[in-house]
Amino acid sequence: MPIKAALQNSLKTLLGLLLLQLSSSALAFTLVTLPELTPSNAITDSTTLNTQIQPVANVIRAHLNGTRRTQKTGRIAQHDNVLAANSYVNRISDLDYATFAYNDLASTSGGVSSGSSDTNSLWINSSFSSLKNTFSRTRFDGDIQMIMAGYDRTVSDQYTLGVALGYQTSTLITRFNTGDEKTKGFNISPYFAYLLSDTWSFDLSLGHGKFSTTQSRTIGNVPVTSLTINNDFASTRSFLATNLTNVSAMGNWNLTGSVGIFAAKLKQDGFVDGLIGTVPDSSKSVKQWNLAGEAAYSHRDSESYVGVVYEKVKDPEIVQLSAGEQPSNDPSSFLLTAGWRHFGKDLTANFVFSSRLGQDNVTDNGFSTTIRIDL
Repeated sequence: MPIKAALQNSLKTLLGLLLLQLSSSALAFTLVTLPELTPSNAITDSTTLNTQIQPVANVIRAHLNGTRRTQKTGRIAQHDNVLAANSYVNRISDLDYATFAYNDLASTSGGVSSGSSDTNSLWINSSFSSLKNTFSRTRFDGDIQMIMAGYDRTVSDQYTLGVALGYQTSTLITRFNTGDEKTKGFNISPYFAYLLSDTWSFDLSLGHGKFSTTQSRTIGNVPVTSLTINNDFASTRSFLATNLTNVSAMGNWNLTGSVGIFAAKLKQDGFVDGLIGTVPDSSKSVKQWNLAGEAAYSHRDSESYVGVVYEKVKDPEIVQLSAGEQPSNDPSSFLLTAGWRHFGKDLTANFVFSSRLGQDNVTDNGFSTTIRIDL
């Protein structure tokens, strides 16, 4: 179809332009003279900009992959000498079992389903992650919690349009300056997915949120002479994420691979610090590309899976101390996942653990739950 071919070529061009943008080189860094006297966000932003914004895009992407796996496609497959239907209604692989296709065959012409239906879905996600920076001079640790709810509509089993709303909080103990940092706020994220073929799909999500941060630090460690500095500020976070995904099946095994791009920007309002005076407005950004793979094994109406995502940050915003030992500022990492999905009638549940490896000073472990209901 000419329109479909034109759309596919446009998507390839868009992906190529984004990859070209990521290939540019520039070095940005935050110079810190005395970490113990520095407002917390001057150090934590280099780590949390990615770990606080990216989970929103990851939740939407996981939801879209789940939607793709349960869509009714009407494809017909041959299993030995038995003609079987791949309906995706309550099944999760291209050919989970040799289910006789009487109803599907009755409504097909030439082995292809003659009709398709639109689907409306509601979903909710809850996630928690524990973040830790172990480098002694910039050491901090804490947790990030998020709850999201979304609605989308799948048209003709090929296009999905949706929007998600989220609320996120983070609490960090900034041990490098004997203080803490607390952030909370809301975000809105529209998203789109397009089924290019039976195995290939493209998705795009955008996000924008408003947040408020309060932080404190202590100067000196003697109760009589120590001084506590408190300040607060507002900020906005925006992101764009896009992925090209392939799904295939080998018996009970379901294999997923994808290449994607993630870009985010943080804008912070200025504030008056009790020690160093006026801190002006600031802006930080991150650009990242990723390669992902997943292997899932189906058990009738559920599947267990493991996955790995390689993430490479382009031109990272690094923290550079004026003297002495420096933090690693690793630009790449691996995110390992292991989970279980359940596919019931008009309901899908996903439970997943994650752990980040490959960074010398940063660890990030989390758990996420998503429940989706088809209306």
